[in-house]
Amino acid sequence: MDIKTDYIKVEKTARYSTWGNPSAKTKFFWFVLHGSNMICEQVLYKFADFDPDTHFIVAPEGLSRFYKDGNFSGDVVAAWMTKRDRLKEISDFSNYLSSLYKQELSHLPKTVKKIVMGFSQGGTTAYRWLHNSPVDIDFLLGYSCWIPEDIDFGSSQTNLDAINKIYTYGDSDRFLTEERIAVLKDIIKTQKLEQTISIFKGIHRIEKQHLLFLFNTYIKENN
Repeated sequence: MDIKTDYIKVEKTARYSTWGNPSAKTKFFWFVLHGSNMICEQVLYKFADFDPDTHFIVAPEGLSRFYKDGNFSGDVVAAWMTKRDRLKEISDFSNYLSSLYKQELSHLPKTVKKIVMGFSQGGTTAYRWLHNSPVDIDFLLGYSCWIPEDIDFGSSQTNLDAINKIYTYGDSDRFLTEERIAVLKDIIKTQKLEQTISIFKGIHRIEKQHLLFLFNTYIKENN
């Protein structure tokens, strides 16, 4: 059999959630990418202690959906990419994220501070998106994520040197062991991705109080 595989571009309806009251009072624009096995609304609950009049949070949802329990029922969750046709998936979600980002940012004051945050797989997705596309941001917050080692950040479409970069993880994160963190720090050093590293007491989960601490310490103070 002579089987040929090819590709075609199609339109797809993407889903996203927002929280906050976008207006002339908005000071901080958050673009937050969820982790695998999550949906977009879940990350918004972590911002319950933020002021909705000064913070506007947009949470896009990954383009791939599946049943969390692996059968044909139960919770439906999303992911950003798999190893199958990985480069095409990166291109697809980069175009999607850039379009949504520009759309939501266009409604906000020109002086707004722009923060891209990614949790777990969403953090890895954020790094790939910024490498693949030019994005105007002020802060990059990688939360309990892996930094891709297979790309050259020196040739990123977004100037990462001009961005305040913060990386945070829990000291009991089962995915980020001491050995993995050592490798991660080596990637940061090799790629010259200078960033502040903040360790918190916790597991592989976004902690509301720690998120507020990160904002007050590294973002609000630089505003």
